[in-house]
Amino acid sequence: MKEHIYNIIRCILLLPVVAIIVSCSSFEKDAARFQQTLISEQERALSVTRKLETLLHGSSMDSLLLVTRDAQGIYFYVFDAHKMVFWSDNHLAASHVYLNRYDRWELVHFDNAWCTSRWSRAEEYNILTVVPIKNDYSIENEYLRNEFVRPFKLGKDVKLLRRRTNEGITVKDSDGNYLFSLYKDDGNARADETESQETIHRHRAENKGSFSYQSILTPADEQTKHGSRQIYFYIIFATLFLTVLLVVGVYKLFKSRGIRNMSLGLKFQYLTVLLLLVAFGYIFFMALHYVDSRFEERQSQTLLKKAGYIQKSLQNIAMWTVDIADLGSEVSVDLRDLCFAYETDIQVYDMSGNLVGTSSPAIFDEGIISRHISPEPFFTGDIHVVRQDHIGTMPYLTTYIEFYNSNYFQLGYIEVPFYITEDERRHALDDFLARLFPPFFAMVVLVVVLGLVFSRQLTRPLQSLTEGISTFRIGKANAHLQYDGEDEIGALVREYNRMVDELSVSTERLARSEREGAWRTMARQIAHEINNPLTPMKLNIQQLQRLKHSGDPRFEAFFENSTKMLIEQIDTLSHIASSFSSFAKMPEVHADKTDVAAALYSVITLFRSNQQRVPLRYVGADHGVFAVADGEQLPQVFTNLLKNALQALEEQEDGDIIVIMKDMANEVEITVSDNGPGIAEEVREKVFVPNFTTKSTGTGLGLAISKNIVEGAGGTIRFETSDKGTSFFVTLKK
Repeated sequence: MKEHIYNIIRCILLLPVVAIIVSCSSFEKDAARFQQTLISEQERALSVTRKLETLLHGSSMDSLLLVTRDAQGIYFYVFDAHKMVFWSDNHLAASHVYLNRYDRWELVHFDNAWCTSRWSRAEEYNILTVVPIKNDYSIENEYLRNEFVRPFKLGKDVKLLRRRTNEGITVKDSDGNYLFSLYKDDGNARADETESQETIHRHRAENKGSFSYQSILTPADEQTKHGSRQIYFYIIFATLFLTVLLVVGVYKLFKSRGIRNMSLGLKFQYLTVLLLLVAFGYIFFMALHYVDSRFEERQSQTLLKKAGYIQKSLQNIAMWTVDIADLGSEVSVDLRDLCFAYETDIQVYDMSGNLVGTSSPAIFDEGIISRHISPEPFFTGDIHVVRQDHIGTMPYLTTYIEFYNSNYFQLGYIEVPFYITEDERRHALDDFLARLFPPFFAMVVLVVVLGLVFSRQLTRPLQSLTEGISTFRIGKANAHLQYDGEDEIGALVREYNRMVDELSVSTERLARSEREGAWRTMARQIAHEINNPLTPMKLNIQQLQRLKHSGDPRFEAFFENSTKMLIEQIDTLSHIASSFSSFAKMPEVHADKTDVAAALYSVITLFRSNQQRVPLRYVGADHGVFAVADGEQLPQVFTNLLKNALQALEEQEDGDIIVIMKDMANEVEITVSDNGPGIAEEVREKVFVPNFTTKSTGTGLGLAISKNIVEGAGGTIRFETSDKGTSFFVTLKK
């Protein structure tokens, strides 16, 4: 047990050591990637340097500027007799530049960055190629961050050493020459950093009039953020409102199981709300974009006006000056006065692009930005244009204008920077939102509510129309729909009401016509059935009359035969009358548990002694099989089926009838089959129609009555027929 405890304690004690080993391994991998990236950046920089070497003779400086634009993040400087004649960027601040040796990369610390630099010679020109590695501003805040520049990816805790190769990771160039070492900082502040912070505070106290660079000169611990609580409240309220709409919409969509299954009113509501929100959202964001762009545009116009005023003021100050150097240090005092008057910083550069005066010296004394003019307006001559520039991550507007004396002799250049703080921009947008949002949001809510109400008003008559159509029944009284509008829905409702009236009249006429047609058909059938036996009866009576008047001795014999035939015909007429009477009465079916086998077997026994001597086979029980049926009317069904089977075999010598009864779990099925010629295809649909018959002596009511008896008990009757015979199936439930 103690050994396990000791092992656990050892593991706990070894955890920091393992963490340090893993951290060192990760640091070594990062350093290896860093070295590969540095070599790649140096090779990219050298390729541009070679292009500059070929363009230095016979090309303008703006041509050099075009070449260096492709090498973003790399700086190039060209010197002629120790005087800088070209620079590709002015963001790198360098108080002093020394030429040590050619064609070798070395670590150099400029005023605001650590870099590797390389000197190259192109005849009388010297080219300094600089690859920045890490920012090193004298003050850190939101905009000035002392971190590795792109594409180098190392944390802020990684520091650079120039000579102490025994600590950290050694970094060399592509030729294997030592450049510098990387090591992880222990987090302790150094004395020079504290002194630098004190220097910045002193400069800030001396330069309280700085306008454009005020945020740059503010340490991170002194920066504050301001926001509008009112705008946040509006945004939260709008978000909740849209969230509620979205949740309700998703619920309705899920409940309807898709858009296709939604009602027309719900689809209209969805479309109305969606289009309104999209339209208002587009207008809202376009308004914000317009206000933001107009804000910057107004600041640019204001900046150009200020630059013009400052140009006139400096022109009056340097009225008789021929060389800008003659102004001396007084120019900075004049710039400070103009800075307060126009509420903007001012820089003045000579004709070589070097800074000679500024209203904010601290930003230059601390090496935060370079003392050279921006190369774009200087080498291209494109001035009087408001440009976007940046210091660290701080964007600002700036413009350049000529510095003339009273005789319009150019002494140098004037830069007027203007930093639009995020607080100012946010304040302008917040002010606009505070004015726009309440009425705008109220309008959105009002339009959404009106859209929902209007969609309900629009779809309500459609719902009434749908209900009216769904409850519409032919032969019954259908009510009219009420709608007072004169629009398309009103026209549809009026057409529906007209259709109801016309259909009611048509239904009445159709019912009357059907009744009359049924009576006419019935009358024709009865007349036909009665007329058939009347003709032979009339002939026999006429023959009896002739024989009696003539005294023919055959009268007695003929009288006996005739009276017998007349009785048979009278029985036929009686049968016809009783059949039609039975169909007219159609007695109600009283279904109950009935012994189907006993009823069927008794009918089969009766039909086995038929005059045609057709064999009748039966497969099934003779009693004890019960099903739900009308015990009194069920034998009539079997009688009709067997009689039809015998009539189908009248002219067939090998006739055969088979009856099968199947006793199943939930029902009883009786099948009556014959091998007759079958039922013709054109009359199969009329088999169960009353008054339809294919026999000259039938009434066409047997199968119709049988169907009524079977279906009244909850059963079914059907048939299958072909040229090989016909089978009728009667199914009764148990």
